[in-house]
Amino acid sequence: MPPKKSIKDLIDGLVDKDGLKTEVTITLTNQTLTKIIIALLLSGVAIIVIANLVKNIVPNHQLTAIKSEIQTIKLHLKA
Repeated sequence: MPPKKSIKDLIDGLVDKDGLKTEVTITLTNQTLTKIIIALLLSGVAIIVIANLVKNIVPNHQLTAIKSEIQTIKLHLKA
């Protein structure tokens, strides 16, 4: 396994005394790609779960108003 690099080492690799380097080589190992893919999948699942929780837990005031209007219309039609 390659040794871990700090952020300072990565930044030093991008910037030198003349300024920003124009040629940057980024190598991704299979382990890194796997971690990126898993992170993207988990974030997608988290977004879906949170959206469903918000949709089901937070009351929809417009839907409640429509239901009450339908109830009053039904009452008026029965009378």
